[in-house]
Amino acid sequence: MIGGHGNDLYAFGGKIKADFSSNVAYNNASAEIMAYLGTQLNRIVNYPDPEARELVRKIALHHGVNVENVFVTNGSTQAFYLLAHYFSKKKTVIAYPGFAEYEDACRLYGHELSFVPISQLFGCDFSETDTVWWGNPNNPDGTLTSSENVKNVCERYPDTVFIIDAAYAELCPSCENMVPLQQDFLNLVTVHSLTKAFAVPGLRLGYLIGDEKLIAGISSLGIPWSVNALAQEAGIYIMDNYDDLMPDVNALCDESAALQRQLSHIVQLEISPSACTFFLVKMNAGTAPELKHFLVEKQRILIRDASNFRGLSPWHFRLSVQGEENNAQLVAGFENYFG
Repeated sequence: MIGGHGNDLYAFGGKIKADFSSNVAYNNASAEIMAYLGTQLNRIVNYPDPEARELVRKIALHHGVNVENVFVTNGSTQAFYLLAHYFSKKKTVIAYPGFAEYEDACRLYGHELSFVPISQLFGCDFSETDTVWWGNPNNPDGTLTSSENVKNVCERYPDTVFIIDAAYAELCPSCENMVPLQQDFLNLVTVHSLTKAFAVPGLRLGYLIGDEKLIAGISSLGIPWSVNALAQEAGIYIMDNYDDLMPDVNALCDESAALQRQLSHIVQLEISPSACTFFLVKMNAGTAPELKHFLVEKQRILIRDASNFRGLSPWHFRLSVQGEENNAQLVAGFENYFG
């Protein structure tokens, strides 16, 4: 596991008042979910359902797939490690920049790795490739993949398994839903998170959707009771109240676009345009670690130093919007740093 994932609040002893480092939606319904879980604490006296059957049923209903196509995990990260285990020692292509746990998981299970820039992914020849991994929207840059591109590679390379991390899909209205394609392509796997849009990352709750044979194989590799009783209950509650609990993602993305425009006027910053709630920035003066330290000490603001993403540099950092007042404080912090 790399150090320096977003939301590393524990390293700063309560200093942080605005966390731009985490891609979890800030305008969330986590208080309502917590209130509900407060009525469910009696569930901890029994073991959780090792198969999370009720949650699987509701996820399958939500996506219009069969229960045999769904596997619930302890966060989407566990799904990546299970997939890497299932495809141990295979030839794998990972798009970069991307979430570091794809690579970490694949290295742990002996994959023969190759890396391709996300911008060039769909120009590759995958005829000698067993698995391909990337995010849609891609983290940290917000790159979006069209369903047409996914359909084309699934058709052209039926012996290659394409694994899409869809953790942020619900937070980007421009992101196309790939799950309907899975009815036609058994070589397409999608990995999902219930913690980003609904702001319960401490519960660790995700799932993957795939071919029935793959799900059965993944199930045989999972450890018992990996998804705790409260996490399962939170998932059930979320699925039952999905639309009501979903944040206003259009407002979030509008806010992101506005912040990108504001920061584009700071000449020391280069903004990578993103239709998502988060976006990537490159500095042409100073470094991201120095900027991160300055903002923590002077503004009590946390950003995501993105220098540990493959393909990025000490001049890259990622931001996720945090509301008008906090966004204004962030802009002021940048102006102070570069001033």
